[in-house]
Amino acid sequence: MKKPSIFWYDLETFGTNPQVDRIAQMAGIRTDQDLNIIGEPLVLYQRPTPDYLPSIDACLLTGITPQTAMEKGVDEVEFLNAVMKEFMVPDTTVTGFNSMAFDDEFIRNDLYKNLFDPYRREYANGCSRWDVINLVRACHDLSPEGINFSHKTESGNTSFKLVHLTEDNGIEQVGAHDAMVDVYATINVTKLIKEKHPDLYAWYFRIHTKNEVRKLVDIQNHTPLLLTSVGFTSRNGCTRPVAPVFIRDNTVYAFDLTKDASPLRDASGEELFRIDGMVRFALNKAPFLAPMQVLKKPGRSERLGISSSTTERNLDIIRRDESLIRRFAEGAGEYRATQADPELLLYDETFTSKRDTLNLSILQNTKPADKLFKNLIFDQNKYHELLFRQVGRNWPQFLTDEQKGLWKNYCATRILQPLGTGIDYYTYMRNIDEKLESRSVTGKEKLILLALRAYGESVYNYAFT
Repeated sequence: MKKPSIFWYDLETFGTNPQVDRIAQMAGIRTDQDLNIIGEPLVLYQRPTPDYLPSIDACLLTGITPQTAMEKGVDEVEFLNAVMKEFMVPDTTVTGFNSMAFDDEFIRNDLYKNLFDPYRREYANGCSRWDVINLVRACHDLSPEGINFSHKTESGNTSFKLVHLTEDNGIEQVGAHDAMVDVYATINVTKLIKEKHPDLYAWYFRIHTKNEVRKLVDIQNHTPLLLTSVGFTSRNGCTRPVAPVFIRDNTVYAFDLTKDASPLRDASGEELFRIDGMVRFALNKAPFLAPMQVLKKPGRSERLGISSSTTERNLDIIRRDESLIRRFAEGAGEYRATQADPELLLYDETFTSKRDTLNLSILQNTKPADKLFKNLIFDQNKYHELLFRQVGRNWPQFLTDEQKGLWKNYCATRILQPLGTGIDYYTYMRNIDEKLESRSVTGKEKLILLALRAYGESVYNYAFT
């Protein structure tokens, strides 16, 4: 029987939008729970597909060109199978630096678009996920002794960038934005915090699963908690007292008790969710929560800019409002909107039916050559289109001549009218040429830009010939 372990990972991507951008590189390594390395490093590349143009700035940042990923990489399904093999080892906690907000979202979307269950790896086999960045923020706010936080942002707030943390604390990180380098840096930053503040580390690791977080959240009594979140970032830190007021699925809606709670009295429907001071956090995204008594340590409240009288006054307003939970429930149905393209519907709130779940399981065990010929009937039409795109991206050799024509038409549409935040082919090529003409471009950057231009031309030729 294997002991519980932690799998540390990092992604380099071809953009910043997990719904539409693609993964370029993944690196990871396994440690025991004492942070000793117990596995071999894993580095994978994912091949780009001709329905997508990468972000120019992302490639200049990482140095990874589409050609590099094509040469060293594997298709999306093979990539995901290799990643899941590591993530799904029993009793594995998967973690990284800002992985909940970034890397995990790319993994979820990649799994969804390739007809895998996007969530199972987060709870099955005793597995879970964690994120070190809120440990770092909480350390800064609650127990900064022995850790240096010298770097500041332009606005004067503490910088929590990994490269700044390693520099401030004498931790080697040569080659930042290389996935494997960033993995080792994350482990070493975590080791430092664990060494200096073992109780803080132990608390956060203990409450990182959804079930443990749920035990802390008391909606009926609105029991206040300290929440450490990027949304609270100021010169005082990232931690504020909040009162949970409503919960829906895995999302907790809470009120920042440093704000004026009186507007909650008269608000109704969707207005409640828009009031200044309303915040939300996900039970299954390892939020950093702590009991209010943590503030009793001398000087802590003052350093964080938290007034006990303001906190108590706003909490009293919330607790006296007996209709608050009911009004939140009434307004919840109005709060979210859906988007049309199937690839943007990971969070469309429509549960996968038993038939669709069965069909997806059948497809996972179907040979690539046979996937489009199973004649499966889905309750949600989006799966028909996702299946077609999956085969086009991963196994175009198994498309019929008619299907190849449809796939090329889709690729042409996407590079001329990209989803989300992507740029179209002509803007992409123009931006490359403008950068090449700049006197500030370095020799290394010029080679990357020339590679990107050549890749753009190859994608265009594929789609239009």
